[in-house]
Order: sequence, then C-alpha cells, then structure tokens
Amino acid sequence: MNIYDFITKAIQSDKTSHAYIINGEENKAKSLMDYMAKGVNCLSGAGKPCQTCSSCRKISDHNHPDVSVIAAEGASIGIDPIRQLQKMIYIKPYEGRKRVNTICQGDKMTVQAQNCLLKVLEEPPGTGIILISSANLSNLLPTVVSRCQILKLNAGGRIPDHGLYREMTICLMEEGFIQASVAMEAFLKDNGKSAEDFFDLLLMQLRDILVLKVAQNKHLLYIKDNEEFALKAASRFTLAKVDRLINAVARAREALKHNANVQLAMEVLLLEIQEV
Repeated sequence: MNIYDFITKAIQSDKTSHAYIINGEENKAKSLMDYMAKGVNCLSGAGKPCQTCSSCRKISDHNHPDVSVIAAEGASIGIDPIRQLQKMIYIKPYEGRKRVNTICQGDKMTVQAQNCLLKVLEEPPGTGIILISSANLSNLLPTVVSRCQILKLNAGGRIPDHGLYREMTICLMEEGFIQASVAMEAFLKDNGKSAEDFFDLLLMQLRDILVLKVAQNKHLLYIKDNEEFALKAASRFTLAKVDRLINAVARAREALKHNANVQLAMEVLLLEIQEV
C-alpha cells in the first residue's frame, strides 16, 4: 500500500497513531508531514488535504494555531523546545481536530530532549499527533523508536504486510529454541520477506506491548489486529523484559545496517531473546 494512501485511510477511519517517524530524505519527509497535518485538520473531511479550505491554507502559511514545527537551531535540538511541546500537546486544539507537532530532523535531538519526548510518548494525548522526520534511525533512542509508527520513504513508499511476519514474531517470542530455529530457517529461505522489515515489525509488536502495560489502552495499538497477542504478552512480560527485548532487536537491526550477515543477525537475536 502506498504511504499516502495508508495515511489517508488511517485518517478516514480515525485510526491515526499518536506518533510517527518518517524515515527518509528530509524534503520528502516534510512533504508527508505537511500532508498529514493538513489531512487530519482539513475542513473537507475527506482524509486528505483539499489545499483550499482555511485550515489547509493556514498550515501552508505556517500560521495554524494547532500545528507547530520544531527544527534544529545549529547542530542539535535541545530539551527546551521539547519541553514546550510537552506542555502544548495536551491542550485541546483551538480550531482543528488534532494538534500536530512536527519535529524536523528528529535524529538531531539530544539524549535529554529524547528522554523528555519519551514522557509524552508513554502517555500520549488523544487529540495530539507527533510527527518526527529522521534520515538516521540509529540516532534515535530505541525506546523512542519503539513507541512510534515508522513510515519508510526509502522502501518504495510502501507499507509491509504485517501478516507476512506475525507468525515468525509470535514464534520467536513464545516458542522454544528448536521451534523458533525452524521458523527462522523457513523465513530466511523466503527472499520475498525483508529481515529489516521484520525487525521493524518486531519493534512495533514490542511497542504495542508497552502501550498496554503503561497506558492500558487498546485503542492506541499500532497493529490494530494485534490485541490478543499484545494482551497475552503484556500480562506475561515485565517492563524490564520488554526493555531488554527492544534493545536486543535494536542491536540486530543496527548490525544489519552495517552489512552483517542476515542469518547471523537473526541467530544472534534468537539467542538473545531466548536468554531474556
């Protein structure tokens, strides 16, 4: 599914996530963030910008009261603008349906700024959306990434089919070493499936588990048909265990980015998961 169609459908069905990371070239990411900010607040109600209503025009002119932009001043984004976001995002929108806070080049946020943002992501407002552009996901904290929906612009602009990966994910997290090894071997033989997409989906699964443990709100699930699995895992896993799993997946994904052998990266991840 094309990313723009995916976003339009989410807006139309009122199933937008509370936070998105748009991973890719900055100008393309800004275009998508502009589309999303306009789409959720467009007066046409079509789920996509009409570009002519007062809301769309105000966003184009950068003077909509419910849409704010944070950008790096110099080499980094410090904690002060994120603290301001933290205050504003819980305020009811003045004109639009959603308060939209965009963070351009979010991978330039300092660790302190990201930890401040994490507090919002852990207790997301119902009427606010955070949009983060990032060309380099490895510069973002794994705990931040796991609490956001990732939209990859460099993946042909398409959203992976979650059903392709769910069986493997559940097997890794619920079955013993032998069963998980067999499933992993079958997964690796299927060239139509991406290990990188699998790692991202596994992070999203873990993010859903965190949402249920911390916010206890099934309506905030990223994978909308993931409720049964996430509820079961949330009741069984401690927060510390979920955190260790997130870090293990993040290490595997990072190794893949540095041209590690796919099978080796998967095997190391499997061993780490079994030890958690």
